[in-house]
Amino acid sequence: MIAAFRAELRRLISLRSTGVYAVMLLGCFFGPIIIMAAVYDAEYQGPIDASDIGKCISIFHVLAIIFSGAYTATEIRSGSTAIAFLTQTSRYLSLVAHYVVEGVFLVCAFAIGIPLALLAGMLYPDGLEIGVGALPYWGLYLGIVLVWSSMATSIAVITRSVAAAVATPITWMLLIEQLLAQIPMFDAITPWLPFAASHSLLARSLGEATSVYPALATAFAILSPAFLLGVLSFTLHCKRDAP
Repeated sequence: MIAAFRAELRRLISLRSTGVYAVMLLGCFFGPIIIMAAVYDAEYQGPIDASDIGKCISIFHVLAIIFSGAYTATEIRSGSTAIAFLTQTSRYLSLVAHYVVEGVFLVCAFAIGIPLALLAGMLYPDGLEIGVGALPYWGLYLGIVLVWSSMATSIAVITRSVAAAVATPITWMLLIEQLLAQIPMFDAITPWLPFAASHSLLARSLGEATSVYPALATAFAILSPAFLLGVLSFTLHCKRDAP
């Protein structure tokens, strides 16, 4: 098992694209704040708060999906999966290691990015104002990012396509759910769609909104598609031959 994690970590570190993704993921945290400071308008005064940094995390969210989907599908198509099948005793463990190493990479980027965002916020003309609810909010947002990135990884394993792994979750988040929310006949199911449920939990954690649905039920709406995709990806990974 340790060998599987070591091999996956070595593979991730050895790729040139990993450094590019790391820079982009970190830039999500302080870049928007620097741009806001550069175009600062005194008519719209107000300090940087937890929700402003949450907007930076939303960019991190999209890039995390792109990283997970593209990295996984590219490695499968380049033959890394076939090598793992030959050198490791368990196909199951090789995929577990892949999910874990990807997740650790994103957590590390997040842990470094938040202090960078806070530093950029202190340099903002109106300063930085972070309440006591910021850490739970950011922690919840990180969990949601990891769930969505795991779905991108699962889609990559299932389809072995970079385009499908990247486009499917992003299109679902930014297009399909938004269109369904505009159609009255889908009002009953809209709160249970994973992206809408994600925003509901985040708004609740900041105290900006309330919901008639229990938090656990909303969390289930987010986790259930990730679980189903994960089960299918593990099944196909263990049963199919390498491409």
